[in-house]
Amino acid sequence: MLTRPAAVRPRPYRAARTVLGGLTLAYLGLRVWVRARPRPIPYGWAWLLENPWRRHYRHPERLAAACDLSPVDHVLEAGCGSGLFTPALAARCARLTALDADPRYLALTARQTADLANVTVQHGDLAALPLPDASVDAVVLVSVLTEVPRPVDALRECVRVLRPGGRVVIGEELFAPEYARSGTVDTWARDAGLKLAQKQGNGWAYLNTYVVT
Repeated sequence: MLTRPAAVRPRPYRAARTVLGGLTLAYLGLRVWVRARPRPIPYGWAWLLENPWRRHYRHPERLAAACDLSPVDHVLEAGCGSGLFTPALAARCARLTALDADPRYLALTARQTADLANVTVQHGDLAALPLPDASVDAVVLVSVLTEVPRPVDALRECVRVLRPGGRVVIGEELFAPEYARSGTVDTWARDAGLKLAQKQGNGWAYLNTYVVT
C-alpha cells in the first residue's frame, strides 16, 4: 500500500516560527526581569512610546475622551514620558501638570506643549509628588504605575493630592513588559483607599477610574 509522504513545511514558515518563538521568549524574559526590578522605561526606549502602531489601541484623543475630564479640572499627568497624551489631555481641562522623573522626557513633553498655555512641566517622582495636599481634581497614570517599586504607596500619594470628589485614572497595556492585570491594579487601589468607579477597554489595553472611598 502506497502512502503519501508527509508534507514538508516550506523553509520560510519554519524560519518565521523560529523568529516568533525567539521574540516570545525574549518578551517573557524581559517581563520577568522588569517585574522583579520595577523602574521607569529608559530614555533610550522613548521610540516605543511614540510607536505609530501603539496609536491603534492607545490613540491620544480617544484616551483623553475616556478620562472624562471637566473643563474646570486641574489634572496631574504623572509619568508623562514623551508627552504623547499630554496635548490631548490638556485640551479637555483648565490646567494640566505634566510630571516625570526624567528631565530628558520632560524636555520632549515641553516641546510637544510649547504652545499650550495651560500646561506646566514639572520634575518629580510618584513616590513623593511635589504638589500640596488636595490640589488636583484628577490624576492620570498611563503605563506608569507598574514601573514603581511600591505601587500602593504611589497611589496613596495620588490620594493625598486629590481634592474631594477627585479621581485616579489608570491605564495599562498588554505589550508593556511591566503590564499588570486589571484585577491586580484594583487590589492596589483598594489598599490605597480607592474604589473602582469605571472600567473601560479589555485585557489588551484597559483604563480604570477610581475614586476615594
